[in-house]
Amino acid sequence: MNRLGLILTAAVAAGCGLGRDEPGLGALEPRMATTGGEFATDPTRPESEVNPSRRLEPGDRVAMPVRGGPQPVRPSGVEGDGRYEARLQDVPLPVPSGPTPLVAEEANGRVWIADTILAEVNDEVITREDIFGPLRPQIRQWRQDLEPEEFEARCRNVADLKLREAISERLVAQEAKRSLTEAQTQELDATLGQILKDLVAEAGSTLLLEERLKAEGSTVEQRMDRERRRLLIQRFLRERIAPTVHVTHSELLDYYRKVRDERYVEPTRIRLRLIEIRKSEFPDEAQARALAGAVCARALGGEDFAKLAERYSRDAMAEKGGDWGYVTEGAFRVRAVDQVLFTLRTGAVGPVVDAADAFYVVKAEDRRDGRIVPFTEVQNDLEREISDARYNERVSRYIQDLYRKSYVRIRRENL
Repeated sequence: MNRLGLILTAAVAAGCGLGRDEPGLGALEPRMATTGGEFATDPTRPESEVNPSRRLEPGDRVAMPVRGGPQPVRPSGVEGDGRYEARLQDVPLPVPSGPTPLVAEEANGRVWIADTILAEVNDEVITREDIFGPLRPQIRQWRQDLEPEEFEARCRNVADLKLREAISERLVAQEAKRSLTEAQTQELDATLGQILKDLVAEAGSTLLLEERLKAEGSTVEQRMDRERRRLLIQRFLRERIAPTVHVTHSELLDYYRKVRDERYVEPTRIRLRLIEIRKSEFPDEAQARALAGAVCARALGGEDFAKLAERYSRDAMAEKGGDWGYVTEGAFRVRAVDQVLFTLRTGAVGPVVDAADAFYVVKAEDRRDGRIVPFTEVQNDLEREISDARYNERVSRYIQDLYRKSYVRIRRENL
């Protein structure tokens, strides 16, 4: 039975116990760095000050004291729920830009890619199929939508991006495999088994899944290999790097003050109800003015404004009772309406507004006064934002350190 048959059989019978490491090129002499790098020793100690005002949520974990220091609160989701996702495509590895990749299209619309080695990473290789195989549908679309020069530039940029990402993945995956326990291996296989079952269920059958992936230039085995590597990498990085990410209360406050004026100042907003009487729909302007005055008088007398709008208004929101939702000062398209609206108290109907093309009856349905969003409402969002950025920064440094200590040979001439 071939490897694909083994995968499908194992997935159905025992939770997808996918095959282990494939043989590579054999041992390659590594290019060693002169130093151990940032992550060669114990992780950086956390800051002594933590965020005391943050309430612990269910599932949060508290680290043990470090050398007598206080117990730091880790950002929510650092370990348990997998919130962190490393953006490996953003790691600035020194991969030189190359020529436009050779990507041809056959008469039947299939994208043809000559497979050859693009890079060696320790004892593994990265091929053109690894980079461009999953991109076949996009490549077909690019060829249809883009001019030849734009198509070539897109392929070249994507090749550079995906090659850096693939090298980063191989470097981390190799480290992760060395630290994987038997229990973690079994858990990973079970997760992959469930992923495969979900893919089969979504497609309708194993055969339909194979046909769908074949149309994309892939196979079930290749898809599951990519899923295995993705899960392995993300878990390893979360366990290795996420526990070193800490944000102090003073850092949160400093960041809040820095972005407050731009992001957390909410202007006054009024919920606008509007009736538009178009001058062009009447023999003369006086008749339009008379109708607008009569409708305004009925609204001032307490008649249902929404029903009046549905009957008489000609604007885009007439069917919704003239409800334009909450608008800020200066935002509405008719300046005269805007000026009247923000002089009204909540629930009030203003005088008829005479604009260039129409008369308007305006109501301030509700008012939400402007405010500065307090720190306590946004501190958890700010903590996640800072933690995510710090996490990806440390992931990037970690991978660059692995790169310096590893054997990496890039064959741009094969692109």
